[in-house]
Amino acid sequence: MEQYLLEQADQLDKYQWACQRDAMNARARRLCDYVAWHDQSEGYEAQKTIGSQYRIIIMNPSAEAGLPHTRAPNLICIPAHYPKKNLYHTLHHEMIHVSQRENDVEWSQRLVQEGWAPVSEWDAVRQIPQEHLRRVRLNPDTIACRFQAWGGRYVPLPLFVREDKPSLHETEVRWFDLEDQKLRQDPPQTFIKRYGTVGKSSQEHPFELWAYQ
Repeated sequence: MEQYLLEQADQLDKYQWACQRDAMNARARRLCDYVAWHDQSEGYEAQKTIGSQYRIIIMNPSAEAGLPHTRAPNLICIPAHYPKKNLYHTLHHEMIHVSQRENDVEWSQRLVQEGWAPVSEWDAVRQIPQEHLRRVRLNPDTIACRFQAWGGRYVPLPLFVREDKPSLHETEVRWFDLEDQKLRQDPPQTFIKRYGTVGKSSQEHPFELWAYQ
């Protein structure tokens, strides 16, 4: 059943398809076995605490390099043997991502209200150099709206540190300035003024920022 749900998810969000057709993301996942774990018992108790509107799937520990994530429409994917002490916080984080999937109109309105502007895949290809785009790590939690520009100008990009040996655990967030056509190391001061100093994972995408908050 769990594997069937993952296959259905791919019909909706095309995430695995996107990973496979992207050379660097495919290499980063070459040792990742993206399948449901044979023992789902770890998720039974957690499932009771979060309600039926979500579905927990225990994944092979190597899936997404052991990173918890969500899939369409309401799947929360947790690696097998995940530390129990971190589970509650992680589930809350992933529940926010499920809400972002299911209530895209409301969350899109928040994006606009806070000063973000969506950048379509087509516009990203036209405005962001390929040397940067090819290094962007795909994220299942933000796959539906990968690029957002703070102030309509600064696009945070989660980039693989090494092009020759990309790893899901070795990424850095850089900010691409659509006006100056330059890659910045640090977020713009207007972002810091609005959100304060936040971790790199929070900078990756406004959906990640809000989930961490």
